[in-house]
Amino acid sequence: MVSAIRIADSPEDQLKVMVVRGIVFVEEQQVDWEGEFDAYERTSVHVLGEVDGQPVAAGRLRLLPDGWAKIERVAVRPRWRGQGLGRAVVIFLLEEAQRRGVRRFRLHAQTYLEDFYAGYGFVREGAVFDECGIPHILMTRGDG
Repeated sequence: MVSAIRIADSPEDQLKVMVVRGIVFVEEQQVDWEGEFDAYERTSVHVLGEVDGQPVAAGRLRLLPDGWAKIERVAVRPRWRGQGLGRAVVIFLLEEAQRRGVRRFRLHAQTYLEDFYAGYGFVREGAVFDECGIPHILMTRGDG
């Protein structure tokens, strides 16, 4: 198995990102198309993970005007879960934001992923809230 995580900067790579997100969020988790694909698609940094040429993982980084970065849309197709691809996407997104000078992060985690993101230094803030019909929590991480 050969895997690679990279910025999706070509139209073909961006299409692959949308395929991964469509499979995971729209099909598997039943998120409405309008809830998944939003006004930030063109201004965000998209990340693609491939295994043997197959698009299997994705993530999105939004650089916010307040100096924070928001990690979003981290997804791994079911067949490829449990192989460290989600971890690789999160690390890539954090490192990319840091390369761009960002040291403070936030994300909306599905509640069952709280421990996963806590492993990267994220801390829960506040109560559970609904996002696209799925329970989420706000998590933040500040690196100084």
